[in-house]
Amino acid sequence: MKCRPLRFVCALILLASVAAARGPNIVMILADDLGWADLGHDGSKIDTPNLDRLAKEGTKLTRFHSSAPMCSPTRSALLTGRYPHSVGVPELASPTARGKVPVLELSHEAITIPEALGPAGYRNVMVGKWHLGYNKRAWPRTHGFDEFWGSLIGTPTFWRPKETYHNETAIEVPGYYTDLLTDKAIEYLKSTPQPGKPIFLYLAYNAPHYPLEAPPELVGKYRRRLPNTGLFAIYAAMVEQLDTGIGRVLAALDELGMTRDTLVVFTSDNGPTAELTGYGPEGADISNGPLREHKFSTHEGGIRVPFLARWPGKIPAGKVRDELAVTMDLMPTFLEAAGVTAKHEMNGRSILPLLTGGAFQRPEAVHWEIQHNAAVIRGEWKLVHQFWRPRPFLYRWLEDTGENNDLAEKNPALVQELMALHDQWKARNYPNPVPRVTAHSAYLFPMAEKPAAR
Repeated sequence: MKCRPLRFVCALILLASVAAARGPNIVMILADDLGWADLGHDGSKIDTPNLDRLAKEGTKLTRFHSSAPMCSPTRSALLTGRYPHSVGVPELASPTARGKVPVLELSHEAITIPEALGPAGYRNVMVGKWHLGYNKRAWPRTHGFDEFWGSLIGTPTFWRPKETYHNETAIEVPGYYTDLLTDKAIEYLKSTPQPGKPIFLYLAYNAPHYPLEAPPELVGKYRRRLPNTGLFAIYAAMVEQLDTGIGRVLAALDELGMTRDTLVVFTSDNGPTAELTGYGPEGADISNGPLREHKFSTHEGGIRVPFLARWPGKIPAGKVRDELAVTMDLMPTFLEAAGVTAKHEMNGRSILPLLTGGAFQRPEAVHWEIQHNAAVIRGEWKLVHQFWRPRPFLYRWLEDTGENNDLAEKNPALVQELMALHDQWKARNYPNPVPRVTAHSAYLFPMAEKPAAR
């Protein structure tokens, strides 16, 4: 009988050492088409108290960029730490060929976050929007997830979501989809806590992507608050309901005693869309704040997105950093946080030192290429080349947030140098099966429209 307390103490010590040795829980929350200026603490008139709380309790990056100005490529970069073109997703995934654009899906040659974390003891769960392949050979559980609950398609809608599955079984999910995704994420969190078994939860909301559908009481609230902003009131209601769901996830972490052992990251897949199927250019110009252009563009409005990270005791509270970071940095960051040594190629670099308050430098250039529209950032300079224009733009992007001062004519040698650098990058990283287009739209190119004069 005297040995039982000793065994009990030994067991507690063992459990404590296991908890200390294991990596953190990781909750990756991705919004869809959310603008850089849409959060309350950034001056938006949309109420986002829970994301504001996340900013106060963690670190905010003001120059975080999506790896593409479009959904599927960014999601592929997030999950692989690589440029999207090198993993089979240079633009939107689709179930069938679209004209000369072939069927695109995430390549199994790329190692994903769940495939890397699984051997380290992680339970890997995805809730929400996949949009990285429609054939069963490319569904989430073929890429390392243990559980999947959500939709395969890019636009599942909200009140009557389409193409929804639990693992590989089709399901019907009545209710408002943002709330249903929150419910399911919390359910998975509650079923997870156990010694030595952390969770990687990828919570990919489809809000606030069109179609514009939101709870009526919230729509009424924003129509009263923002009476002259067209459809932006509906969009604002969608963002607040998204924020409410994120607050419920944070509350669940608190209730489960998981907060201190959990790295939470929040960002968006690209900037706001000016498509007429949503709130149009008028709404997108509110969401992007001072930034130029929108989704599909390699100007800042298409690729600079909100970013918040919290990990109590590891990431300092209330800090703001302005170094360049991109979506493909998230996989190496998560692996470093989990103590997992990467044994495969990644183009991103861990930003954990940046998030935890340390020094961070990025000497290499970062590249974007979407539908033959390019951008390069190296140091203080950013080059943007849109295929329908005769010459590129050049900005001192660190000081010219709105990209208003084009310095290309004053720096022709630098323009040529950055263009040559991008061509070299394309030769290495851009196997693109999508043919070049010859027309564009200001809001959703390529479409049949006469190119605008420069």
